[in-house]
Amino acid sequence: MAQIFWYCLGIAATEFNVTVHAALLMSTHPHTSVSDNEGNLPEFKRRFHRLLAMCTKAFRDWPEEVFNKAQAGEHELLTPKAMVRNLAYLIANPVLAGAVRYAKDWPGAKTQARDIGRRVVRVPRPNFYLDPKNPIWPEWSEVRLEMPQMLIDHYGSVENAQRAIDKEVKRLEREALRETKRRGRSFQGARRVLRMKHTAQSRSREEFGTRNPQFAAGGDSEVAARAVRRLRAFNADYDAALERWKAGERDVRFPHGTWWMRIHHGVRCHPPP
Repeated sequence: MAQIFWYCLGIAATEFNVTVHAALLMSTHPHTSVSDNEGNLPEFKRRFHRLLAMCTKAFRDWPEEVFNKAQAGEHELLTPKAMVRNLAYLIANPVLAGAVRYAKDWPGAKTQARDIGRRVVRVPRPNFYLDPKNPIWPEWSEVRLEMPQMLIDHYGSVENAQRAIDKEVKRLEREALRETKRRGRSFQGARRVLRMKHTAQSRSREEFGTRNPQFAAGGDSEVAARAVRRLRAFNADYDAALERWKAGERDVRFPHGTWWMRIHHGVRCHPPP
């Protein structure tokens, strides 16, 4: 599964020019932190998730769908603090889920703080679903885990940014340990994780109506307020442009950031601010 995950991620990221910062495959869902360089994020996610699902179905011999129909979580990271928190949360996810005591012990595909800006994951093509005779599936796929430029600018170097991320990971690990003790539970550990059947399902109940935020500001209320104003202005401009389009005005310009109408109907958009 780790091989399938990294291969599919590398193929999709290369095809749509998406920079990968960190990635993790949990038992039931993937986590990725990426930068969208050319406005291709929806196409990248569709490609990546479809490849991952189809390879998983072939590998596990599953006739049904792999992912549920819920909208994927996706939020823009507005500040260095928000970026560090996001990357640390991704890295520490197996710990927060009670699977392993330390993030480094997760036996599946994972990222560690020291990997970001340094590690290149190179894996061979899986022997599932992907036809080796088809030239669109190369023999090897490569994923470079790049440090976000925002963090390099803020902390001065890749090493300093790694230390900031690692510090936050350790804080989350301590927090998870306290919560586990409070509930009278224990971490499963890597051995029990690996012995678990892949058909096992979680018994915990999912919360209904939880928020799916569109951005994170790391506690900076001023930055968050600006983002809210920008989002409201975009929505208002988009709604106005859409009404004019539906009225037959084909030369109307949509706000910068419009995706669906631009890709599927070829509408014109304003340049970036």
